[in-house]
Amino acid sequence: MMHAQEWHDKRARLAQLMTHKGLQGVLLTRCANFSWITCGGQAHVGLNSESAVASVLCTPNGDYLLASRIEMTRMQTEEVAGLPLTPHQFDWFDPAARDRFVDEVCGAGRWGSDIAGTSQSVAAEMTHLRVELTGAEQNRFASHGLATGLAIEAAARLVEPGMSELEVAGLLAQQIYASGATPVVALIAADERIRNFRHPAPTLQRVNQMVMLVVCARRHGLIVSATRLVAFGRVDDVIARRAEACAHVDAVAWQASQPGRRLGEAFGDICAAYAAHGYPEEWHKHHQGGVTAYENREVQARLDSMHTIAVGQAFAWNPSITGTKSEDTMLLTDHGPLALSTTGQWPMIATSVAGVVVERPGILVR
Repeated sequence: MMHAQEWHDKRARLAQLMTHKGLQGVLLTRCANFSWITCGGQAHVGLNSESAVASVLCTPNGDYLLASRIEMTRMQTEEVAGLPLTPHQFDWFDPAARDRFVDEVCGAGRWGSDIAGTSQSVAAEMTHLRVELTGAEQNRFASHGLATGLAIEAAARLVEPGMSELEVAGLLAQQIYASGATPVVALIAADERIRNFRHPAPTLQRVNQMVMLVVCARRHGLIVSATRLVAFGRVDDVIARRAEACAHVDAVAWQASQPGRRLGEAFGDICAAYAAHGYPEEWHKHHQGGVTAYENREVQARLDSMHTIAVGQAFAWNPSITGTKSEDTMLLTDHGPLALSTTGQWPMIATSVAGVVVERPGILVR
């Protein structure tokens, strides 16, 4: 079985969860958890779907793939091949048949669900399991990260003044799909929209002097986030200073991501870095990122975040100062932060944090 060790490790974690919660089964229905337990399988149809079109039921006595007759063959052929899952299918017009089957296998009320708000929810526990990446997941993340970085930078180099933001989004989507991933978020801002909006959904506005490309790309369920900015002609001095300050805040975030620290402590360092550069209120205007894996942000950083940072977790910090932004995805290793979506083919801003030189992407001038 291609993913034998990864499957074994994850099943062992689920077994501990079931024992701890006194459950006779766990039903995984969210897209993020389906991808996690199937070692990279994907069971979405709509890109914005949180719920998968197939489920995995894990019990102390066996594991099942549950899907309608519409989806079962594709799931078995393309998404879970080789995994020890017993198929159970039902008619699309009788969705309640799934839960009836789960009740038969586990006993009514004796199984947990990954849907928040249910009586036996394990949603919070699943987030904890997802962010502790196995070696195989780290390898997939690294490959996906580099491909995403190359894709967004290729798209950025294809942008020309006069293109609409929607056309730029099309270029970005094309490059991401060509890399083998899916753009689950694609934000584009031209000129003043970079300054005005932190989440700029692409519009018909045309690029004149500057454009920002933002992507969250999903492959094997894992999500890589990155941002790149392009200027046509000289970069305004104010924007240049803000870009340097933003790069430093991003570097502080990377260096603050130390094993054993609370995520809230790292966030505090980020806030202090903004203030040190004369922008004490900028972090109020947008979230700063946090832990990533199978969700864009598995754990969003705030001052009160109690999540413990650990080796083997991935982070996507995204500080912004009005008119500029810095964002890549990195993996925390025994040797410190490892850039996943940084390619070495983009202009960089070097900055020093506690004596450590960190390079973050700058603005490409064309």
